[in-house]
Amino acid sequence: MGLAASQARFLGLTARKSNVEYEGQQVNQQRTALANESASLYSQLTNLQVPTPPDITQYYRTEYSFKNGDTTYTMTSLPVKGSDGKYSLFVSYPTDEISFKEVSDTGIDFSNVNDGKLKDYTELQEWINKKGNNNNYTDTTSVKAISSQNSYYYKVNPGASNAQTYKMQVTEKTNYDSFNGVSIKYNQSGDYESIKIDKFGDDYLPVSTTNVQDSEAYDLAMNEYQKAYNEYERKMATINAKTETIQQQDKSLELRLNQLDTEQNAISTEMDAVNKVIEKNVQSTFKTFA
Repeated sequence: MGLAASQARFLGLTARKSNVEYEGQQVNQQRTALANESASLYSQLTNLQVPTPPDITQYYRTEYSFKNGDTTYTMTSLPVKGSDGKYSLFVSYPTDEISFKEVSDTGIDFSNVNDGKLKDYTELQEWINKKGNNNNYTDTTSVKAISSQNSYYYKVNPGASNAQTYKMQVTEKTNYDSFNGVSIKYNQSGDYESIKIDKFGDDYLPVSTTNVQDSEAYDLAMNEYQKAYNEYERKMATINAKTETIQQQDKSLELRLNQLDTEQNAISTEMDAVNKVIEKNVQSTFKTFA
């Protein structure tokens, strides 16, 4: 290789080396940007607040109730005091709602009739009359009744062609009522002790205090927690996905940087070899003219 060719080759290698160094700088800048982005994602991750589920022990409320006869009345809100010193009271109370369903009497033995243990036939008579088929019901002597498996069964007109068997269904219904002019006595703790309602007579009725779970408030808090937790998991998934993408990009850049480093070493080695050729050519040229 002549002197001119060697010099041209050396210049080409120098330019190529500069390009490799420049590309390496660009790769390092990209990796720095990725590192900053990764640090930002890590900061977001550490700042995420993990939602805390509601503590069921914190969702209890005080419930006040009193009994009149066999019926238990529960205050739905605190009594409201009027200008006359008497109170208005809002309550709820349960009652049995009775209905009947026509069924097959297969397996029901009406031979051992236990009428005395059953409810009055009046409910059945009223229910049948409402249906408009009161001809199937004459009087209590035409009905057999039995309790079986915690249920009441009635057979109307047994032995007749129009005999029918009914199962009594009892469901609890919640009713609401209000009372005015209520008198209230308080205990030493300032809590309700007893109340007097004119409708129920002149006696004061003892008030019971019970702590009951506020299921509605707890369910609402649980729904809010679930929404917050779903949002937390969504943000976590988004951050993790972005982090994984950054890691893949950084790995690709690292491989490219290793390739550039190998290429630069090869260029440097070739430049050293060309430089030696140039030195020999220069020395040979000067010897010729010496």
